[in-house]
Amino acid sequence: MNNSSIDDLPKCSQVASAVIASSISFLSIASFLGNSMIIITFLKTSTLRTSVNYLIVNMAISDLISAATNWPLASTERLVPTTLAIGGSTATIVCKTGHYSRAISQAVSVESLLLIVVERYVAIVRPFQSALITRRLRITLVSLTWLLALLIAFPYVWTSQIIEDENETDCRTFVKWTEIEKSVFYGVGFIIFYVVPLVATIVLYSRIIKSLNQSRHTLEGEQPDQQKLRRAHQQNRAVMKIFLLIVSAFFICWTPLCVYIVLKKTFPASLFPTNSCQVYVVMFFYLFPSLSTVANPVILFLSSARFSAAFKEMFRNCFTPIILHYVPKVAVSHRI
Repeated sequence: MNNSSIDDLPKCSQVASAVIASSISFLSIASFLGNSMIIITFLKTSTLRTSVNYLIVNMAISDLISAATNWPLASTERLVPTTLAIGGSTATIVCKTGHYSRAISQAVSVESLLLIVVERYVAIVRPFQSALITRRLRITLVSLTWLLALLIAFPYVWTSQIIEDENETDCRTFVKWTEIEKSVFYGVGFIIFYVVPLVATIVLYSRIIKSLNQSRHTLEGEQPDQQKLRRAHQQNRAVMKIFLLIVSAFFICWTPLCVYIVLKKTFPASLFPTNSCQVYVVMFFYLFPSLSTVANPVILFLSSARFSAAFKEMFRNCFTPIILHYVPKVAVSHRI
């Protein structure tokens, strides 16, 4: 996010600035509401408390935190109208917490996706070893996703700061770091939180699908045991389809930022021309990652029959008493 020459360019127009602010606001609100619904539905429905759903909710919590700080972070930079910008000491706090929460969200989401595919691999490919994954182990692994993310993302708190120029502010990270230090940090993060999870997910997912396809041919018949196994097989395939959609949405939305950072470090001046509206920063740092946090609730409620049914039941239980309380009164008032 190098904006050293932005001051020499014409100001970003009010229309463009309003569109950028509206887009970031809409995605932040949609992500906040969608992930809140996932968490509430999960907490209200005991039948949803499976191993995979615990990890999905773990992702929802991290996305919720990111959504809550996404728009305020943009408000500390030159990405929103001046009247909406955050300044002073508040800007410094928002700058640090914003970058920190986004890094944590990405790390926790990647770790959760990796744990989901590992859990499914053990349950489907090596079912006799599934007893080794106890409740205590699951709690430990979920806790470790946050501990590891909090520790690795801490440099964002340490290095993020506000750069003031002519009554305007910019939120920057790693300002005092050398290019070598930045390259090492980004390189290690890219390998740990992108390359390794992506390769592991592809390998394990392929093994799972292969195992499901092989077992499908052995489930022909009408015996009670075979019918039970066939239902379990269908459920496993449904879960894996949902997981494929979620993991695809995540990597599709985060890949542009990873590619942008790599190319920006390799071709700092020629490939991405500087512009006052910071179009590349808006697209790759704000919009695409936010789309990932919005996509998860949409995928889950549209693809998961259990989550969809649980949400509808919860909605019905919450609002039906209210409707029944007021409808009779309205009907009586019309008759009078």
